[in-house]
Amino acid sequence: MRKIIFLCFCALLASCSSDEGLQDIGTNGKELANMINDYELVLKGYSIDELKKEKDELTPTTQEETVAEPWLIKAIQDSIAQIQFSYNNHTRTDAGAYTRAAPLEGVFKYETCGRYREFVYHMDCEDGGDTYSTGNIGATRVDGNGNVEFHFCVIPAGYATGGVLAFYLPNLYAQNMHVVKRHHDNEDHNNKNHIIDNAGLASFGPNYFNNNTGFFWLFGGGTRSDKLPFKFGVIGTAPLPGPHNILWIDDENGKNANQAIRWSESNNAKGVDLPAEKSFYGLTPGRNTIYEIIQI
Repeated sequence: MRKIIFLCFCALLASCSSDEGLQDIGTNGKELANMINDYELVLKGYSIDELKKEKDELTPTTQEETVAEPWLIKAIQDSIAQIQFSYNNHTRTDAGAYTRAAPLEGVFKYETCGRYREFVYHMDCEDGGDTYSTGNIGATRVDGNGNVEFHFCVIPAGYATGGVLAFYLPNLYAQNMHVVKRHHDNEDHNNKNHIIDNAGLASFGPNYFNNNTGFFWLFGGGTRSDKLPFKFGVIGTAPLPGPHNILWIDDENGKNANQAIRWSESNNAKGVDLPAEKSFYGLTPGRNTIYEIIQI
């Protein structure tokens, strides 16, 4: 029954997103995103008492790690796609996103971003979980409650090699280029995800930042440039032996709906799922997420 209800809801959402009256991302778009988050919690089986329980980020979690059913993962992704469709239509019309705006990318900040703007995002990880970092991951940090505060320098596309965050829709079929969407199923209970500094971006491209997080990482899209006179980081794999800078993220334990999809010139428009627990150029997906960061 819950599956039928949610699929009907997704059909309603698809209908609503095509309504010009619901294109205002500042109001109705956020309301639709909140509705999706609420339905996700219901489908995961949380009781009213559990949802009302006070947030506790310090007590080590005892919740067993479980994986969401395939139909639920698909339904969540389909509903997110509708929100993105609505958002992108709005930003294309009002801000010229993807067309007139110069393509921008995010690299991990270390000491400074120089003359470039900084994008800062707070990710609410599993309450009482095991999120941690090792080595030097720059300005990005794991706070005292086991959450992650990401710091990215927003730079013109093509200035850096390695895994960069794409704030535009890359050419999915360019030679030697890979795009990976990493969907983070973040903490379900009283989620506190939020953007701290949007770097003045008119559009986040295909990325999304709601109660869950969608990062679109671009690999192989640029060449190292001397135009960046400061240290920065990208996703990649450091040679052995040697130090490794690791960000290990404890994503949601209950019915985890993490997903990692890769696009390249050799696969179709739907992309292919990345295998769990295997590194792809420094990104290791699974029930949790590992990012290896190389300092440039």
